[in-house]
This record gives sequence, structure tokens and C-alpha cells, in this order.
Amino acid sequence: MRISMGIAWLVIVAAEMLVGGTGIGYFVWNEWNNLSLGNVIFAVLMIGVIGMLLDLMFATLQKKVTYAE
Repeated sequence: MRISMGIAWLVIVAAEMLVGGTGIGYFVWNEWNNLSLGNVIFAVLMIGVIGMLLDLMFATLQKKVTYAE
């Protein structure tokens, strides 16, 4: 599930870049087209932080499910 969540997050952001009118993927693409590199870097960092938080959440859930005492 942790690997699948990472792939799903990647696909969601990529899909927003291509066809979305909203979302962080669209924001990155729009700011890139406007040459606002500071906003692009910030958005890419936010994508990474959200991905790490999702992984941490699933890791915690995994520990609770597999190490139940």
C-alpha cells in the first residue's frame, strides 16, 4: 500500500499538470510557464513533503496492523 500510495500521488500530480484546472500539479505547470521559479521550487518541495507525510501515515498504520499486541 505504501508503494501504491506513492505511485498514486505521482500520477495525480502529473494528471493535474496535463488536464487539470486546479491542484498543485496545475499550479507547478502554470508557474513554470510564467517563469516563476521560486513558486515552482516551493510547490515541488510541498509535493515532496506531502508524499513523505502520506508514507509516514501508512507506515504508522502498517505498524499498528502488523504489531498488534
